[in-house]
Amino acid sequence: MKRFAFVFVVLLLSFAFCKNTDNYIIPLDYEKYYKDITSLTEKEGQELQQKITTEWYYNTMEKEIPDIKVKDLDGKAIRLKKWLKRETILVFADTHCGFGKEEVETEFHIAINNMKEELEDIDILCLIEDAEDSEPGEVLNYAKSLQGNYPNIFIIDQEDALRMNLAGSPTKFFIDKKQIVRQIHMCFSMESERREEALRQGIEMMRKEKP
Repeated sequence: MKRFAFVFVVLLLSFAFCKNTDNYIIPLDYEKYYKDITSLTEKEGQELQQKITTEWYYNTMEKEIPDIKVKDLDGKAIRLKKWLKRETILVFADTHCGFGKEEVETEFHIAINNMKEELEDIDILCLIEDAEDSEPGEVLNYAKSLQGNYPNIFIIDQEDALRMNLAGSPTKFFIDKKQIVRQIHMCFSMESERREEALRQGIEMMRKEKP
């Protein structure tokens, strides 16, 4: 799959001038950025990375999630929009990104346990990507290994992950009751206090009334 490999330790973006919208997430066209490129200097690579990140953010933030189907661990197809009935923190992961494994498998689980009272009325949802190059059974086995960490785990195919702009592991979407993405975090790992503070900021944005 051709898509940008994010290298940020933390991506925590929040612009005050974002406006409420009923538009769906706009999938990012990675192809246009890499068309005819054969090599880049370090500076050119950084500039391209910034362009991609900026468009990715504006295509996703304050947008409604698309109407897609995911699969539970028994293989049953479920409409994601039908499942999202209240404020939700969506955690996206895949089996190939080694940078984010500790965050997905251990650190985020510790954070949500430490914040049980604050998260009492919020759903936690983990989506595992079934990529084109995944081995048979690999994604399902990985999803099952995370059952003790996440109350809700579903499998999303690669095409639908791209439709939702789920571009790096782990990515966290803070989704409000109207199924609008109110905050985005992308991180590999950080100190526990900073992780919990970032979660609190995301929850605040998710619950903030929009004009």
